[in-house]
Order: sequence, then C-alpha cells, then structure tokens
Amino acid sequence: MTATISDIILYFGSNSDTMIAGKALRDAGITAKMMPRPASVPSDSNLCLAIAADAASQAKVAISGAGIALGGIAA
Repeated sequence: MTATISDIILYFGSNSDTMIAGKALRDAGITAKMMPRPASVPSDSNLCLAIAADAASQAKVAISGAGIALGGIAA
C-alpha cells in the first residue's frame, strides 16, 4: 500500500507501537493503512500508518488516549 497525495504518514518508535496505534485509530473510527516506512521518514520502526490529512487532529487524540507516543507526522 502506498499513501495518496491527500494522506499523511504517522510514524512511531517501534512496530508494536504502530500496531497499537492502528487499533486505537480503528476504534476511533479513523481509517488507517499500515504500510512500510518510507526511507524519508526518520524512525526505527519498519512500519507506519497513512491516514487522511483531515483526520490528523482526531488521530492525535486517539493515539494519545491509547498511551502511545507519536514519533511524528510526514506529509
């Protein structure tokens, strides 16, 4: 899966954090696509999540509520 032009990429410190964040997003009703980390994303995790850009603020709340640290956001 690749991100589309309207997506942003969320990255995390580990693959397990990425998977937990993906579940938190699904539980919050946010569609997230798990994908391999692009080379341009600075993370130790091999995975990242692509979401619609307009869901970013809601995603941050859901991830924080799950106790996961967001490593960053890439456009």
